[in-house]
Amino acid sequence: MFVLFCLITAMMYLYYEARYQTRQMGAFVLLVISAAVGFILWYTFDRGAHEIQPLVPALKSWWMKLHVPANFIGYGSFSLSAMLGVGYLLAERGILASRLPKLEIIDDMMYKAIAIGFVFFTIATILGAMWAAEAWGGYWSWDPKETWALIVWLNYAAWLHIRLVKGLRGPMLAWWAVIGLFVTTFAFLGVNMFLSGLHSYGEL
Repeated sequence: MFVLFCLITAMMYLYYEARYQTRQMGAFVLLVISAAVGFILWYTFDRGAHEIQPLVPALKSWWMKLHVPANFIGYGSFSLSAMLGVGYLLAERGILASRLPKLEIIDDMMYKAIAIGFVFFTIATILGAMWAAEAWGGYWSWDPKETWALIVWLNYAAWLHIRLVKGLRGPMLAWWAVIGLFVTTFAFLGVNMFLSGLHSYGEL
């Protein structure tokens, strides 16, 4: 899963790099990818996860081939937006401003990353509900993973509403994107590490 996350995040950044003809944000995006690689190494060597185990029966479904990639496009997009938010905040304060894209470009990249992530995360949530109905007999059970997925969805829905309907721009949305990464990280990792529920097969 972490390899998939790193791959999707890197590919999405390379797409924006080509579209906006700028490479200056690569170092920021590499931070979150490096953090994921660091977690993989820690989990592998410190926790003794040396072998890939067979999937549990609940995961042996064709729904997984739809739900998981859609989720990770969302996770990758939200992570990318957070790193763009960091770049925006630094440039807005005059730090590395001459080496970073214009604020308008960073803002537009951040918005597009969140918009794409929101669409795919929405699709993933709907697919997950359909999978849950097939596997557990109900679309929604307020399982901790489901609850935090809803929190992530509401967080970025509010971000998009503020930007598109209220027309807000600037540092506040950049901070919001950065904080959103911590919310998303808890939904992705924290739930599996500290909580239990129907998704406990993914416990770390």
